[in-house]
Amino acid sequence: MRKLFICLALVALCVVSVKADTLQTADSFAVLAGSTVTNAAYPTLINGNVGVSPGSAVTGFPPGIVLGGTILTGSNAIVEGAKIDLTNAFTTEAGLSSTGGITGGLLTGLTLGPGVYTVPAAVSNLAGTLFLSDGGVAGSVFVFQMSSTLITSPDSKIDVSGLSPSDSLFWVVGSSATLGDNTAFEGNILALTDITFDPGATDLCGRALAQDGQVTFAGMNPTSLIQNQVSIGCGGTVGAGGGGLNGGSGGGTGGGGTSVPEPGTLSLLALGFSGIAFLRSKGRRAGNRKMA
Repeated sequence: MRKLFICLALVALCVVSVKADTLQTADSFAVLAGSTVTNAAYPTLINGNVGVSPGSAVTGFPPGIVLGGTILTGSNAIVEGAKIDLTNAFTTEAGLSSTGGITGGLLTGLTLGPGVYTVPAAVSNLAGTLFLSDGGVAGSVFVFQMSSTLITSPDSKIDVSGLSPSDSLFWVVGSSATLGDNTAFEGNILALTDITFDPGATDLCGRALAQDGQVTFAGMNPTSLIQNQVSIGCGGTVGAGGGGLNGGSGGGTGGGGTSVPEPGTLSLLALGFSGIAFLRSKGRRAGNRKMA
């Protein structure tokens, strides 16, 4: 029984360590803005909460779809707290000492390991593929301090190896971020003003968090049903059905609060409960041998 309690305590400690990240309560929001969240008249898929504060305008949902979360606006205490934590996270990440600079602000074709990178403004910061790898070091963090804007060209891509971008990749943007058509982005965008997703742009393992301005999902490619996507669950369309903060399907203003589970948290829970099951099975076998 003592071993069982130790195992439970270790699982709880691991879960806390995963959730106690820089974003704090903002980590349950896939999209967070200061003034508005706007979706064009096409299906945009958001996996996680959507929040606006101090503003209250969220338009285009539906046809936009919110899964595994709900929409919170205005003076709601949950979103207000998340905005405070976002501001603190922005200040913390922006204040980190740089471990390297990106010449000319051009990320295209680079292969980078963990670190804090300063990135000057450019017409386009990414016009191809950026390769990121943690080198097998668990818990590694990448921070890109964008001095002004973050801009990607159409069909750009971030290729990640060995890391979960929603936990370990941060883009701290001094003004606005614009993801070009069909950009396959990764990580958490913390922008001072606006974030715009052009047609087909996605962030399937991260968040779009704008302190003062708006988050805009700009349109749809004619051949695509689902247009823009943002997911903190790192699974794109995973999480369909139910689960708003009020127990509904999302899309309405609500209160009360549960976080969308992080993939790492779920994995740790599974590992922990597997260990518990093993200990119980071991105890039963020992008991059976004594009886025999």
